[in-house]
Amino acid sequence: MKTSKRQNFILLPSSGSEITLKSNPQVADFLTTLDDAIDFHSGGSSAMSFSVRNMPQAPQEEIAIEVIDSIKSKGAKLVSLDTNEMANFRFSYPGLRIIPEKFYSRTDAMQERLDQKITAKTASKTLDVFITDQAATPLLGITVIAFTDFKLRIGSKTRTNAKGYAKLRLNADKIERLYIYPDHSYWGVLQKNIKTKQSLEIKLVPLDLGTNDSLRHFFDTRNFQQIENPVKVGVIDTGAGPHNNLLVAGGKNMINGEDPDDYSDKESHGTHVAGIIGASGVMPGVALGADLHIYRVFAVGKNASNFDIMKAIAQAIADKCDLINMSLGEKDLDEGLISSIKDAYNAGIVCFAANGNDGRQPVSFPAAYSLSIAVGAMGRKGTYPASSTQADAEAAPYGTSPDNYVAAFSNIGPETDLIAPGVAIISTYPGDYYAAMDGTSMACPAATGLAARLLSTRADLLALPRNQVRSDEILKFLSQNIQAMGFGANFEGKGMFHLP
Repeated sequence: MKTSKRQNFILLPSSGSEITLKSNPQVADFLTTLDDAIDFHSGGSSAMSFSVRNMPQAPQEEIAIEVIDSIKSKGAKLVSLDTNEMANFRFSYPGLRIIPEKFYSRTDAMQERLDQKITAKTASKTLDVFITDQAATPLLGITVIAFTDFKLRIGSKTRTNAKGYAKLRLNADKIERLYIYPDHSYWGVLQKNIKTKQSLEIKLVPLDLGTNDSLRHFFDTRNFQQIENPVKVGVIDTGAGPHNNLLVAGGKNMINGEDPDDYSDKESHGTHVAGIIGASGVMPGVALGADLHIYRVFAVGKNASNFDIMKAIAQAIADKCDLINMSLGEKDLDEGLISSIKDAYNAGIVCFAANGNDGRQPVSFPAAYSLSIAVGAMGRKGTYPASSTQADAEAAPYGTSPDNYVAAFSNIGPETDLIAPGVAIISTYPGDYYAAMDGTSMACPAATGLAARLLSTRADLLALPRNQVRSDEILKFLSQNIQAMGFGANFEGKGMFHLP
């Protein structure tokens, strides 16, 4: 007797993401039957059985399908199937692509990469780290990561308590690297080669919202006027807001089982990304006045399903966005998301995607897909404290200015189209705070926002019919406003957007 091995798959028509009765009535009827089986907005699922076809010599068999979610009645479906029944299903219901559900991570850089790779060893030492502000007031909830062997990622991680203390349990007399990560309002700290003591006191430097980070070094956003013509920018992320300096035009929560009207941010990443594009206030985004449409695809503490990202792109098309920002990535190509990005391009929408933060590894997907605009990250010395965690991002190659560099975490390759500031970027954080973050996640919205500002000067392009020609013409126009930064095409593609 075979053991059931159920797995989630996306069902798509053989061509495109939606089918018509005229092109293939059997496939259209089958997808509609799946769609009619359940109220998808309730967050539930529906178990259905379908007969195995074309096997007259065998007893009547049935294939059990659990229908989980849908994009349009004759479009993509998320289902659960027994992998033992895959061949039966393909032969019984041809004309469908069967694509595994995959999951995408955010492309912010340093802390996330370190958090995922810590290996604990038997502790023989303890270290109390006492963290305060400049007035010696203890700070709660500050993340502390210590490595006794950085190459092997052997170390300890904890957070400060209400008294500002974090107790690290270590296995050696020396800490190779100590990272301090505040969630917001302060610069992080990087210290190296510390002798293990009983205690260590560190005072955090507050963010100065009156000075320039690397984004504002290149683009004086405080003196930017509101964009000339409305441009709709879809942000596919963890949600956005609330924040008093972040005005959101609309959006939707795409996660099955959650309130579709709640696209607020529970994790900060999407708020930071959206703020880089269109925040107002003391640290304005590069496209002040853009119509931000927020599509939440990350459940709290989880990666984003490719199906939810596909739903978000479909919603952005329905909302008539002009640009889409995707600060997320995964290593392998994804046939489902390729179909959705094609749909966006054919609807006159250009998608920007982050290169990924794997340290000079190949460009991640969907940035690597040719109809996406792939964005790498650069930094600039002197735009953050020398002792901050951002110093860890400094690496060759350096550009035409020796202070400019390609961020050490940034993925590279011939698929790279653009580069943008992505180290020590200060932007909005839920609860009316500000935070400095790093990653191609930050570079991507810098490029998307600058594209929105440039595009807003061309009412004629915005008025074009929503088809592939519109996307082509937008890219032709944007290509005229890029300058090389001296890193070489493998690192920066064509270069960085500049404003006339």
